Amino acid sequence: MHLPSPRFRPLPLGYKVIGIVLIACFLLIGLVGLILPIIPGLLFLFLAFYLLTRVSQRASAYAHSQPWISRHMRQMDAADKLTIGERVRLGLLVVARSAVNGIEWCIAALKGDGKRS
Repeated sequence: MHLPSPRFRPLPLGYKVIGIVLIACFLLIGLVGLILPIIPGLLFLFLAFYLLTRVSQRASAYAHSQPWISRHMRQMDAADKLTIGERVRLGLLVVARSAVNGIEWCIAALKGDGKRS
């Protein structure tokens, strides 16, 4: 079943500037996270791309043309129905789980039990 891609809604200039600053911060954290496994680098890179789809019409069209990205973006869009408090809790849970995965990876690497992937 093919769902129609959501219509791109341009943001006001103030929101675009805030979005670009957040994108830069998430990219920086994501790149550091690729080097340090305790920081969930891929999560922050995905968040940067998600924000980019809210700022750029080209990025939005590209994201919705890719099945894997489109599926995950629909999941992120489902969070629009959550309250702010629920969104913050969900975000903290995702970040906490990613940090635990990073710590497990570090412990496995230090033990050398070959659990790393």
